[in-house]
Amino acid sequence: MKSALQVTVLVLTALMGLWLLGHGIAVGVAVRQQIVENQDVLSSLIEASVFIAGGICVVSVAVQQLYCWRTHRKNGGLI
Repeated sequence: MKSALQVTVLVLTALMGLWLLGHGIAVGVAVRQQIVENQDVLSSLIEASVFIAGGICVVSVAVQQLYCWRTHRKNGGLI
């Protein structure tokens, strides 16, 4: 039961990180349309960079947890 919960949380964390990363890239691509329409671009660039940085951080935590889980499996858990 404990392993199933750990795997579920790990998968959800990875999916959330990938969603954040994809959303940040989509917002960054949408900046091109805002430039054509002469809208304020700075707020969209900041939003995109925060989403991309957050996505990278969350995915890296998921990868680190997976690595820790695989190497310390004999001890009985993650951290």
